[in-house]
Amino acid sequence: MRICGDEYRMASELDAGDLRRIAAYVDQKMRENARRSGSSNKTKLAVLAAMDIALELFRSQQEKGQMIQKTCESIDLLRHLVEERSALLPLTSD
Repeated sequence: MRICGDEYRMASELDAGDLRRIAAYVDQKMRENARRSGSSNKTKLAVLAAMDIALELFRSQQEKGQMIQKTCESIDLLRHLVEERSALLPLTSD
């Protein structure tokens, strides 16, 4: 794998294609930070890339939590509506 001009050998349980896509993503983040910061210090670029990726993960986890919360609220509302409607239906002895 090549990341920011350096070659890395990686052993992983991941599929080789997935590993290449992840390495390309890290490379992209490092290059974006190099353009923005004007720095060529690879350690600094790696830390900035890690911070960017961690922020993306953090935001994604927050969004997931919000979606779960909204889903639970919708389920509770539907359950309430079903119970309410069921109470209005006449009981049959068929």
